[in-house]
Amino acid sequence: MTMTRTSAPTATVRLLLADDHVMFREGLKLLLGLEPGWQIVAETATLETLQALVAEHQPDLLLLDYHMPGGDSAALAAWLKQRHPALRIVALTGAQSPVVLRQLVDLGLHGVLPKAGSGTDLIEALKRVLRGEHVIEPGVQRAADTTQLALTPRELQITRMICEGQSNAQMAEHLHLSPKTVDKHRENLMRKMQVSSAAQLVGKVRDLRLFE
Repeated sequence: MTMTRTSAPTATVRLLLADDHVMFREGLKLLLGLEPGWQIVAETATLETLQALVAEHQPDLLLLDYHMPGGDSAALAAWLKQRHPALRIVALTGAQSPVVLRQLVDLGLHGVLPKAGSGTDLIEALKRVLRGEHVIEPGVQRAADTTQLALTPRELQITRMICEGQSNAQMAEHLHLSPKTVDKHRENLMRKMQVSSAAQLVGKVRDLRLFE
């Protein structure tokens, strides 16, 4: 009797999409859905639901938009890296600021890719990430290398809140930190940015195109 050898089934790659732009997210779903063995298990338009979705669906790969409502993307990515070490996180960003790109590179994510890239390049980059590589798009790396200014996710978050006009007390309440801790973060970022007042900080942020 002739026996037919059956090949082992290919493991499914579970993906989670986090992006607040519906059209971009829909495009990603169409593109990624064409890859055999890839399954989108969840999606979200806000950071507020991301921790729960990762815990519930245990994805292999998270595609994370850098600019999203509901929190700080960089800080949350750092938290997810600690709590879910097997999760591969790829940041997709339209940011042009070298400071922002420097921060994303320094986070040690599995990938940092521009939103303006082609679908073919994105798929190839994600395959490399799934093989265990760290993929930083060359243009992102070049831009990040042009600045020596490195802000932590918390410092960048506080910088944004200062530019929004929030007081130390408001920041402490929003971030669930003590006023003393906020003062320390504020002192550190002022020193790094080489400014001495909130007005100077706002001007420096504008010059650096930090939140464009």
